[in-house]
Amino acid sequence: MIQTENTKKHYSKKEKIDREQVAKILTNKEVTLIPARYLNEQGKDYFQYLVDIIEDSDIPFDSIDEISLNLLAENLYQAAEAIKNIHENGVITVDGKKNQATTIFNSVLKNIDSLLTSLNLTMNQRVKTLLANVQNENIEDPFKEVMND
Repeated sequence: MIQTENTKKHYSKKEKIDREQVAKILTNKEVTLIPARYLNEQGKDYFQYLVDIIEDSDIPFDSIDEISLNLLAENLYQAAEAIKNIHENGVITVDGKKNQATTIFNSVLKNIDSLLTSLNLTMNQRVKTLLANVQNENIEDPFKEVMND
């Protein structure tokens, strides 16, 4: 029996090989990120923008949660609509009450921050990923040539 890295349960050689094969299949599959049907055109544009960011970064598609990506696109759309409402109607409405769009915007902004973090799409996390890849020599250091001159 062989003990795997992530658990204390012991597996036979056959079970370990089967698990490794499943892991390879899951990580080698072609992943296509598709926007949810409920997203409107602006939401789909946000979704495509996010996919473009992911393609340009070193984040593998198979690690991206498509549901979270769709939620992020929807929240970006809601934030844009709330800002538009705030610009049109102001933070305080004519009757002296707080515009509800400000509450919506604050709530959506928290969701966006949380989703960006969970998807590793914040600038800080992308820089950390880039640095880790450079240190592991998975990619060439973009500043190496400049520093050697």
